[in-house]
Amino acid sequence: MIEPNLQGTRYAVIISKTEKIARLAYLFGLLGLIGLFIGIGLSVFIEHMQHGDKYSLLQFSISELGTYNRSSSAILINAGLFFGSLSLTMGALFGLQINRTITGTLFWLSLIVTFLALAATGLFPLNVYHLHIQAVSIFIYFGFFSALLGLIDGLIMRKAQYIMPMVFACLMVGIHGAILTWPYWGGGVGVGENPFSEGLLFQAIVSQSPKPQTWWLSILFWLSIITTWLWVLSICRCYFLPQGQSKADKPKI
Repeated sequence: MIEPNLQGTRYAVIISKTEKIARLAYLFGLLGLIGLFIGIGLSVFIEHMQHGDKYSLLQFSISELGTYNRSSSAILINAGLFFGSLSLTMGALFGLQINRTITGTLFWLSLIVTFLALAATGLFPLNVYHLHIQAVSIFIYFGFFSALLGLIDGLIMRKAQYIMPMVFACLMVGIHGAILTWPYWGGGVGVGENPFSEGLLFQAIVSQSPKPQTWWLSILFWLSIITTWLWVLSICRCYFLPQGQSKADKPKI
């Protein structure tokens, strides 16, 4: 009779520790989302107030909005991207600690790289051209992989509370897949051409001249940022809140 009680006490301590880590992941995730929202939202608002007739989200990318000497609100969006994404990285690191599956481990690791790349886009704006291009390319690739891994992990776990994260993960796969395949459906790639050589695709995402009135790569990039924000919000709610912790994870004594 003593051994089961000791075992139950040990499991109770483990569960309590897991809940504390999940709470930290939730708080860092929310803090990162708030930072992204404030930085990007204020920057877009200021740009429209100053140059409403010349600035359009359908034409100019988020990278151009964060370019110093071109945008008066560049410091706001770059600070939001950098500090917000670092906070999301911390949230993902805590999420990695409470993970219990191989696919989940790969998912959180990929998500960490995605957020670090997004932070790098703010740390190295378009003024630091090649570093910014590298950061954007890593964000696109690992955003695609992390969404795909999130879908696989959700299907393996088969838990109802993961439905919303899976829906946004599907959108992420579609958006990033559309960006990566854009040269074939919208770029007019010829025979023998390599659209990924020297980062030409990612250069076109962040800066294109002359720029059409409706620039699809810019639109897809904005959709990627917005969907990432909503996806992370759903992850915070469904993975880290108490009701998101599965009863199946609790030991039976």
